[in-house]
Amino acid sequence: MAKFVFDRKKGAFVPKYSNFGVLLLAILRYVFFSVLLAVLFYAVFALTYSTDREKLLERENQLLKDEYALLSGRLDVLDGAVGDLQVRDREIYRDLFSADPPNYIFEAKDTLLRSVGELEEMREEDLIWDGYALTNRIESMSRLVSAALAEIDTVLAQREIAPTAIPAVVPVKDFSPLQTGASVGRKINPFYKTVREHNGLDIVAPAGTPVFSSADGKVAKVVKSEKGMGNQVTVEHPGGFRTVYSHLAKVDVKVAQPVRQGTPLGTVGQSGSCFAPCLHYEVYRDGFVQDPVNYFFAEFGPATYREMLIVALTTGQSLD
Repeated sequence: MAKFVFDRKKGAFVPKYSNFGVLLLAILRYVFFSVLLAVLFYAVFALTYSTDREKLLERENQLLKDEYALLSGRLDVLDGAVGDLQVRDREIYRDLFSADPPNYIFEAKDTLLRSVGELEEMREEDLIWDGYALTNRIESMSRLVSAALAEIDTVLAQREIAPTAIPAVVPVKDFSPLQTGASVGRKINPFYKTVREHNGLDIVAPAGTPVFSSADGKVAKVVKSEKGMGNQVTVEHPGGFRTVYSHLAKVDVKVAQPVRQGTPLGTVGQSGSCFAPCLHYEVYRDGFVQDPVNYFFAEFGPATYREMLIVALTTGQSLD
């Protein structure tokens, strides 16, 4: 197709034919701008409109983010509790034995432990060497533990205190972390809904559950009352310890009676101002309030102790 242009020399319009290169360039220019315009339209469409599948994926992504944030928060709480256990244990050790605790160096993961697949591929001489090295490691750890136990026995002997004279067990049998109530600190009173100091640990248990002395000692005081802390037994222990057992249904001991660790003192009840059947258990050292949870480390494994500790610290309302 010809294109007409004005020729000044001839003074008239004459046809001008385009060559192939010019035509090809025009076609490419047209295609380029068409594609560019299509991309722009698609980008605007994608940014302003989401398909049902995209909306579903966005919701799932947000749910995953929320779940991750929740799990991260829980993990931080657990990590903080675990991190505090070592410091807490050292403080308890110093408080109980008036000495610095021994330094243990235990690896979280023993590099000598092998998987089944690794054992199948190892040579016989390597297996013998690994067994020998692992045996030496275990013997070394055993010697450290034995030395620590011997040190504890020495400290107790110097202070003329028997191990059973320390209130290091829960005063009810078959205790579960789920029975843990509020511990020492400022807690909400269940009746008046006011914040008050709580000097003991609430142990939730059915009425009639036997209550035992948590250590060797002598009954110093027996109170029978339907007010305040209800029926109550106080036991004095060597080393400046004193334990108090409140809200008992009945009392099975009398003043000045010697008791051993595990001696029945009475049964769980709801005497006095108590919201539900429970044992309110207190521990004192030289007249100062102690957190009873800190003295149960000898009875539970790390996982159970950590679970009980978290419940005791996070429960904001007491039962009395």
